[in-house]
Amino acid sequence: MAHMRGTNHEKSPTEAENSTILLKERYDLLKWLTNVEMRSPNFLIPVQIANYIESLPICKLAVSPKCDRVALMSYARQLDIYQINGEILEQESSVQVLEETSPEYCLLQFSSSSTLLLSSRSTPHIDVFDNMGAYCYDIPLEAHEGIFDVNKAICGMQTIANHSSSSNDKYIEILYVLQYCGVFSAFKIGRLSKYTKMWSVQLDIGQTGSFVVLPQYQLLLVSSHHKESTSMSPPAGLCSFKIMDMDPYIEPIRIASPEGIIDDIETDCNREKSSGGFFSRLPFSTSFMSYLPKMGLSFNSQLLVSVSTSGSLYLFEIPSLRVKFSFNFISGPRPVEACFVDSDEIAVIYDNGFLLRCSVEDLEERMYSMKVKSKKQLDEEPDDKDIYSEHTVMVSPARREIFLLTAEGDDSVLREAAHKRVQLAGQLWLYTVWNSFKKLLGMAMGEPAEQLQMATHMAKFEFALIHSPTRTLQELFNRTIIEHDYTRARELAETYDTIDIDVVLKSEWKDKCSKNKVTVGDVEEILKRIGDSEWIAEQCANADSDDFEVHEALIDLGLSLGESSVTWKIRLLHHWRILKVCRIKGDVDAYMIARKGSCLDAALSFAQSGDIDSLFQIIQFNMDIMKHYQKRILSSVPSCTSPTKYEMLMPRLDDDGEEEEQWELKEKHDHDLINERLNQILVEHPDAESLIRNINVGNVEDEPEFDFVAWVRDSLLKIDFECGLTDVCVELLQIAIERGYRDVFHDMGTWKRYAQYVRICSSVSESITSFQDSTVKSFIDRFSRLLESELISYAEEIIGLIEWKVNRTKDKDRTIEERIRDAVTILMRTANEKSTKVLVAYRNKRPDVVDDHVILEVLLNMTATGTELMGSLQSLPVDKYSNVTSSLASLMSRGVKMTFKSIFESMKEPDGARRVVIKLSRSGNCSTLEEWTCLRDDIYDMANGIYRDLVTTEEALELVAGEILEDERIGSHPELIHLVLTMNPKEERQNPKKLSIARSAEVLLAKSDELMSEATQRTDPLLGKARFFAATARAISPKKAKEKLDWLDAIDAALELGCTMMPIAIKMSDHDTLLRDVVSLGSNYKQGKKVLSFAKQLNIDTPIATALSYCALAALKSNDAVYLSKYIGEVMKAKGVPVVHQLCMQIMESPHVPTDMEDVYSCAINNSNDENLLETVDAIASSEKRLSESKRVREIRIEDVPVSENIVGDPMYTPLRLYNSRKEVSGDVKQKLTFFENHGKREGFDFLKRLYAHESSTLALCYSLFHPAENSDTGEFSWTKNDKLRRYEKGLRFFQDRVPLSVLVTAPASSIIKEANRGDVSITAIDRIEDYGCDKSRFVGDAEYRTVTIIGLAETENEQRFADALELASKYGIDEWQLHMASLEYLLDPTNNVSRNDVKTIMKSRKHLSNLRSKPDEFHKRLRDVVFPTLVTNEQFLAYTSLFADTEPEKKVADTIKQIVVKIKEAQAVQMWRDDEYLYSILKKIPDSALCSIAKNILQIPEVGVKACEQYAEFILDGDELRPPANPFIVFVLMRENVEDFLELISNKKSRDEEIGYLQSATLILEITPKVPDNLKDAVRTRAEGMRRATVTPETTASSNGSGSFFSNPEDNTGMMKRRRN
Repeated sequence: MAHMRGTNHEKSPTEAENSTILLKERYDLLKWLTNVEMRSPNFLIPVQIANYIESLPICKLAVSPKCDRVALMSYARQLDIYQINGEILEQESSVQVLEETSPEYCLLQFSSSSTLLLSSRSTPHIDVFDNMGAYCYDIPLEAHEGIFDVNKAICGMQTIANHSSSSNDKYIEILYVLQYCGVFSAFKIGRLSKYTKMWSVQLDIGQTGSFVVLPQYQLLLVSSHHKESTSMSPPAGLCSFKIMDMDPYIEPIRIASPEGIIDDIETDCNREKSSGGFFSRLPFSTSFMSYLPKMGLSFNSQLLVSVSTSGSLYLFEIPSLRVKFSFNFISGPRPVEACFVDSDEIAVIYDNGFLLRCSVEDLEERMYSMKVKSKKQLDEEPDDKDIYSEHTVMVSPARREIFLLTAEGDDSVLREAAHKRVQLAGQLWLYTVWNSFKKLLGMAMGEPAEQLQMATHMAKFEFALIHSPTRTLQELFNRTIIEHDYTRARELAETYDTIDIDVVLKSEWKDKCSKNKVTVGDVEEILKRIGDSEWIAEQCANADSDDFEVHEALIDLGLSLGESSVTWKIRLLHHWRILKVCRIKGDVDAYMIARKGSCLDAALSFAQSGDIDSLFQIIQFNMDIMKHYQKRILSSVPSCTSPTKYEMLMPRLDDDGEEEEQWELKEKHDHDLINERLNQILVEHPDAESLIRNINVGNVEDEPEFDFVAWVRDSLLKIDFECGLTDVCVELLQIAIERGYRDVFHDMGTWKRYAQYVRICSSVSESITSFQDSTVKSFIDRFSRLLESELISYAEEIIGLIEWKVNRTKDKDRTIEERIRDAVTILMRTANEKSTKVLVAYRNKRPDVVDDHVILEVLLNMTATGTELMGSLQSLPVDKYSNVTSSLASLMSRGVKMTFKSIFESMKEPDGARRVVIKLSRSGNCSTLEEWTCLRDDIYDMANGIYRDLVTTEEALELVAGEILEDERIGSHPELIHLVLTMNPKEERQNPKKLSIARSAEVLLAKSDELMSEATQRTDPLLGKARFFAATARAISPKKAKEKLDWLDAIDAALELGCTMMPIAIKMSDHDTLLRDVVSLGSNYKQGKKVLSFAKQLNIDTPIATALSYCALAALKSNDAVYLSKYIGEVMKAKGVPVVHQLCMQIMESPHVPTDMEDVYSCAINNSNDENLLETVDAIASSEKRLSESKRVREIRIEDVPVSENIVGDPMYTPLRLYNSRKEVSGDVKQKLTFFENHGKREGFDFLKRLYAHESSTLALCYSLFHPAENSDTGEFSWTKNDKLRRYEKGLRFFQDRVPLSVLVTAPASSIIKEANRGDVSITAIDRIEDYGCDKSRFVGDAEYRTVTIIGLAETENEQRFADALELASKYGIDEWQLHMASLEYLLDPTNNVSRNDVKTIMKSRKHLSNLRSKPDEFHKRLRDVVFPTLVTNEQFLAYTSLFADTEPEKKVADTIKQIVVKIKEAQAVQMWRDDEYLYSILKKIPDSALCSIAKNILQIPEVGVKACEQYAEFILDGDELRPPANPFIVFVLMRENVEDFLELISNKKSRDEEIGYLQSATLILEITPKVPDNLKDAVRTRAEGMRRATVTPETTASSNGSGSFFSNPEDNTGMMKRRRN
């Protein structure tokens, strides 16, 4: 079998011969124990059905047509799915199915495609699972009440592939179902598409048993129940029907009846009679019926075999249904079931468990010979070993495949259940009565009530699932090799001459080598027995093992072969010498690595791995080879290895400088004479020289003379670069010097310093080059990063390195000592910022370098203060800095912390001294008078002492005074002020520790100014402090203090009046502007006294006139006549005040007249100047004119005049016969007219129209036409309520631009009104019905015409027409939804040429969507059925999708379709929605990066998306020449992100080897792909590992079927095959 070996080639003659030899195998797949609770038999079931069904194993078996899965359904309705790997079952799932009252009458069967599993219930239902056991859906055959009726139960199911030509057919298979009552049904089924019922017919042949559908013949064969004693035609009650695609679907050809063949349909009575009637169902009935429970079809569909329930076997020819052979059972073993196993082989199972397998030609002879055999005879015959349990069911899903399910255990129960049904029922009935009686008696005695239950019988059974396939010898042999069953393979090779034993031995040897399980015994028992000596030698040279004994045995075997080539002998001798070296240390891995190269390669490998001992050994045993490669060997030693370990490999010079010896190793003698044997081979085979050189040194040429000094220097750089071990470098130099190489002596100094530097700094990145090129500054920077403890411990070495580096640099300007001192100073400054421990240590070590100059620089750089600084000073000889020490002590006593530099510099400059005094004064933290006094004295003494020349005592006292005034308690303790300030002007003697009177006043007032500038609001306490200090200064400086207090009062007044400015801003602002702004705030103008007082505080000129004028202006702006009159009376007396003049000017411009304007005019003149006098006179004249006009004109409200409702004829023009005097104007209106003419305003045509409408409609219409219409849309007119007048005016306005006025005035009013009616809202819709071309009379009388007309009116762009349609629909009870839908369909129809913008506008105005979405399902259906077929362009399609709800696929996919048509210009959106092939072509143009994000939406396209995505997933799974395979995650997304579908696609499109490779690659790709779900990763990984394990060494798993399960012992399966799935 070429497909099992994984290659395709022509069969050899032996393989062809082996393929003709057939062997029958038997494998025990599964065994388990279970307890079954059996119920009482049902006597309403016909005897022939009950005897057959209840004699079968109560566990149901189904095997997929591909023979890759097995399904078992237990009596307790537990469904277990197993996958067949070889001959091992791996459980995939276990499902608990719904409980059944009669589970033995249920069927279990895989579909023809192996993708679905069908399970029937005792009630007419079919549960559909996928092949993994996941529930999909159920198919109810008819409505039922849950009561079991055998006539309605399903007796047979069959599925065939659905070869429908329709592209929209989404179902994969057709299911045919037959019920015992003769109802035959057909369904189309799928997994995700569920099912649809095709048809269901009544066959009218009475009770049925089984059926077969032959689609190639359009033939249906059905078995009917018949009497064995009656001569039946056709035989065995096998009826035939023709299957058709149209009604009536089933047409009878030959049907069975007691009288023979009939073509007419029997009545129900005849069917009842032919089936034996009701009494035939009773257990004591003498009427015996039989039927064919199963039918087996040959693989070429030309023969049909079946066994009736009576034991008779029939072999029919197809399609003629002629009986080719029949066997009538009378006695002996009774046939139970028969089926075809091969094209010419039939299997028959008997009730004694014997399985008969023979050809069709031998069937008759074998069955008649079985008739006379007993079970004992069968057991004694050596050839007949296919014997199973007496209760066995057989399934043959494919050619040469048989699966058998056997049941053993309580045989009496099985026999009773099948034959002694009355006895069993009687026993259970008695048990039920007895148990019920006891429960009722107990309840009568007071025990709790219990539910009465029917008694059941508990039985224990042992089930076994057996696989009995037929294999060719070649298939069996290939399987044994693949499954590593070499014991069976040897047996086959010994039994059949056509199998080569060498093939078995080689395969077994390779298998052991691949698993690294070779032993010394395997070398003797397997490898040595192979006849191919060349192949043996190759294996001896290349085999791997963890045991040196095995390698030694392989070498001995290889060298003992006389027929092997010289090449392998040379290689094995090389392996031997490598083995001797590696065996010393016991490193077999090193041996297997070293033997692959030459002897020199092995030495270099040992050197590179640091195995110096093995290196010495291989050099000593092969000195002649290694002596030419000393440099190469030394260079291979790792840089991190100490040179003392391989010192013996270095050369040595004598005193004269000549080489004394190459290396100190001595050559060892080889007792095995390996090199001598190689030389002997060279003598015998001169052409083997290249082979021997290859195993000695390979392609490496001999080295030139070894320059050891150059090698040392190169090695130093290499060691430093690779590992940075400077000590190793120093050791190498030391060894070279000791071995006589004095040339490297001068290198030792640099490398020692470098080693010192690296050791001190722990510098990993440092190199000898950077060390030599570095500067003194880089040295100092690196040392400054060391810890304090490291700096102290390496003090001498660090100074030494600095001196070495300084000596190596040149500087003409400075001496070496100066440069060393500068470098050390920089280092000390960095290392002694907080303490001087490092400085002290370095001074103790090298006082010549760390002198007083360095100490001073360090102290100036220190950041330490207080105690730390004092401690550092005490540890150094700093006597000349005693002033600093004493100052530091004083500062420390006050808690002031200052650095050495601050104190030192304060001794030299005034600013520094002042800073020290400020810090001292601010850090006092004084709380009592005594403490303040002490602080004052200390500061005074310091200013009078060490800072005498830098700070005066007055400056020091001012600083103290400033701190005292900052004290929060200064208000309650005024004595603190007297501590430094002189507050008594009469004090005769000035205290030297107090400030003078003038200076004291300046200090207090300056503090007051400072606090005032810092204040932010009125409630700020700083203002109070400022007032306190100003009041305090009043005793020693009254005038200046009063100024301060006045300003504080002004600020308080401004803040009280609501000013939001800060106090300092109030003080600095313009006074007049400030006063004006304050008055304008809120209602401040009402507080005249406060404003007047505030003006005086601001020292404003004419404060009374200015303040009151500002108040009057504010009142004028606020329209406050009361306060305005109040202030004007006071202001009128002023003269020459600009603000008063401004007030008078604004009063004259104001519409209000608060007082006699003559006084205002006079005041304005008195307060004007020469520049604005003329302007004042003009303002007075304008004011007088305005006041005079206001007295004449009075405004009349239009609301006071009623609107006319009549047509009032003009008395001047109306004929007398038409004039109606009762419509003349009333007295009230006439009075209003007179008043208006005398006093009213002359503008206001609206008032005129309304007023004159009562006197003359003609005049009022004339006035109305002078101006545009008031509201042309609604038709509302304010001058009349008369409908005719309004419509007449509207008609005139309508024709005024179209018809000349001379013609228009002659036209009758009625004609004008009629033409204007078209847009008049007062005209009803039914009045305009004729304008739209409709028959008004028919519209009123014909309801159907009316409905169609109203819906047709909605199909328009005209809003009036659509409004009329809505009005009519509401009037006649038509659903407005229909009108909105008709309007939308009209707008979206491309043939109507409605622009897109108009469509949007109309839809929005008519509110189509809000109305149509009230019925979403109907709305979406109309869109799909009516609108979608009319779409052409992409723009139309996108607009169409926007109408759907968010939950619909069109709306979900709209954005994706839009992206596609934007990116792919030629894409047609409508065709993508219709044609899956076109969508598939578009998907090819989309890059994978974008495809992953849009695939979910593409899949939602109905009927098209899934097909296109699945088709594209199949394409990108493997790709083609132009398109490589895609990422597995993209294929997964295209398969609806369904893990099962994804794995199923891979399984269907790839062979097993390709599938394993793809899954392993996919596992790695998915791990690095972002956003991949974990369930996909786990499923792919699990699938790949499971298939890989199944290919190598499948492991058995425990079954969960039943209460206790186990597999057969491995000893029972000796020699049996393990099946692998392809």
